[in-house]
Amino acid sequence: MNQLYKKSIRVVAGLFLLWAAASCKKETEYAPSPYNRVESFTVAAGTETIRASVAGDSIVIYWPSWLARPEKISPQVTVAENATVTPASGTAVDFRTGTAFMVKAQSGAEKKYYLKVVVNQPPIQVTEQTYSTVKGGSLVVDNGTYMRYFERNADVTKFYIIDDQNAATQLPLEFFTDPSGVPSMRISVPNTAELKAGAYKIRITSGSQTYNSQNKIFGIIHPANLKPAVNEMAAPVTVKQGGTITFQGSGFFEMKEARVFSYNADWSEKEVATLELESSTATSVTYKIPTNFPAGVYELGGWEANGIFIQLRISDFFGFWQWNKVQKNYIEVGGNTTFTVTQP
Repeated sequence: MNQLYKKSIRVVAGLFLLWAAASCKKETEYAPSPYNRVESFTVAAGTETIRASVAGDSIVIYWPSWLARPEKISPQVTVAENATVTPASGTAVDFRTGTAFMVKAQSGAEKKYYLKVVVNQPPIQVTEQTYSTVKGGSLVVDNGTYMRYFERNADVTKFYIIDDQNAATQLPLEFFTDPSGVPSMRISVPNTAELKAGAYKIRITSGSQTYNSQNKIFGIIHPANLKPAVNEMAAPVTVKQGGTITFQGSGFFEMKEARVFSYNADWSEKEVATLELESSTATSVTYKIPTNFPAGVYELGGWEANGIFIQLRISDFFGFWQWNKVQKNYIEVGGNTTFTVTQP
């Protein structure tokens, strides 16, 4: 092989290598990525993680109504490959509709996304049980069990008690988490003259939802120190059928009928008579003796066959009040003396 031929071979081979190198270099060059998408957007909500829905330029978060809505969040944001987001993932931002995020593609193309906060609120649920406290007092309710599915924010959620005339009174609320981690709210009853002891329906409004109880499940009860007291009967008593009897004492109010009863041989109670209320003041209360009260001589406070006991019924709203089972409250007339009932 002559030298000229070998030289030509080397030239051709070199040109081929240059072309191959150039071709390889051209194939590995990529244009900057034009993608500026938000791929995922998540927020921690207590022990839960909420994943946003991205639609157009909106980042939509459906926030559970029963969780307190924070003022700030630190979202975890994933964007398209080689893109950047401002504010950066994990940065604290205002948790409100309109908060903006800018995503910049590798190519420099930018797209702005806006946060949209939607409270995901099912119908408010309330367990219809007894809720009660005294005026000036409060009660704590578990928001995960007994009253739930509303926004735990006193600026948004309102609590009312409804009286027999359908008049509504708003009661103050305080939301908190108890030491064991239970989401709770404190309902307070102001000590005002306008609020009367009694049973009420309730109404809760929160966002787009309203709950109205079917029954009077909320009770304002009297404090124990307001319970009336009746004086003992020491002197013998004589009354007539159809006449009246007056008891002395203190703190009488909301007085009702009185009952006279005795005990059977098996210690079960036996009703003897019901005394109808005639009138009352703060220190005295008068009842009518029924015409069918059996005439005779009884022993007040006695346990023999002729023994009787007298109780004066007071307000139902003392002590352990239950909305679905009225418990009659009485004060005992003390003393050991004869109680004679005569005919007119």
